[in-house]
Amino acid sequence: MSERFDLAADLAAGVRDKDSAWTFIRRFAEAWMTPLRDGDGYTAEELNAVEQRLGLKLPAALREAYMLFGKRADLCGTLHFLQPPDELRVDEDSGLLLYQHENQGVWERYIRVADLDMDDPPTVQSSDCDHDEHQGGIAWTERLSTACIEMMLVESACLDGAREMHGELLENEIADVERKFTPLALPPIGHMECAPASRWYVGEDVIVSLDRFHSIPDEYEHLSGPWHRPWSRAGLRIHGRTPEAINVMRETLPREWFHWEWPRLGDPYPPKP
Repeated sequence: MSERFDLAADLAAGVRDKDSAWTFIRRFAEAWMTPLRDGDGYTAEELNAVEQRLGLKLPAALREAYMLFGKRADLCGTLHFLQPPDELRVDEDSGLLLYQHENQGVWERYIRVADLDMDDPPTVQSSDCDHDEHQGGIAWTERLSTACIEMMLVESACLDGAREMHGELLENEIADVERKFTPLALPPIGHMECAPASRWYVGEDVIVSLDRFHSIPDEYEHLSGPWHRPWSRAGLRIHGRTPEAINVMRETLPREWFHWEWPRLGDPYPPKP
């Protein structure tokens, strides 16, 4: 890289527009992953064939994303999958173009067909909530290029167990994350009641994602299993640039964030802290 990569500063620049987003993704891949190279994306000819099949023009941002990193599984195909171009489809009833899906089918993300003429259109996420205003999907990001940055950050954190940590926080511990780490300029993504709401932070060689649980507390406790921390209200994911950076987190962050005891089968649920 021509200059030192500063994740917080580079991301703040990257969310301005799609060209800046691609610059951030290139620089992030070089600094934290593997540099992008020719052949990591689809060709213009392949995307032209998709447009001909669908009978519509893809937004510039979607074409450019596919051409830049569409074949890089570590950036768009490890946990939540960018649709391969030949699997892009339009739901005629809802007027939505599916471009990404969760690996277990929990959610899908779309671009409204009415917005396809925009260079960098907004995105929406599916919802199974009962709110009438969300039946056509929940607003996800104002620009597709921002959704691509979020997708890449999530995917990059799911590749190497030696460079990641997962935990859960109680309500009174959530504010500690902002005190310990620097908020990133990525806008808060999600809807508190109907979709996970995520916030992103950066530390010394680590990226931190805080995902608020959106279930009603009492209902969530009934659904909890031994893999959940009793009375937790947010999930915490930490991705280190190196295994050493994660080791520092293990030594400095509260142990109870990542290790907890669950009552034996049949024991009453532990009292609220």
